[in-house]
Amino acid sequence: MAWTQADVEALERAIADGKGARSIQFADQVVTFNSITEMLELLAIMRNGVSSAAGTSQRTRYAATRKGF
Repeated sequence: MAWTQADVEALERAIADGKGARSIQFADQVVTFNSITEMLELLAIMRNGVSSAAGTSQRTRYAATRKGF
């Protein structure tokens, strides 16, 4: 399924709501979650899919340092 920004925002609202919503409807599909962890995992997948479709990258770069010679 191709995720949209609206889907991402709907899931973010459900997570932030704090009322313990466990089921969310995306287009013609209802998804039921067992935990907040599952919701957060799907949110990461959705954000990655939306950013990939938009041509942006969510790569994280880390600086590497070491003590002098």
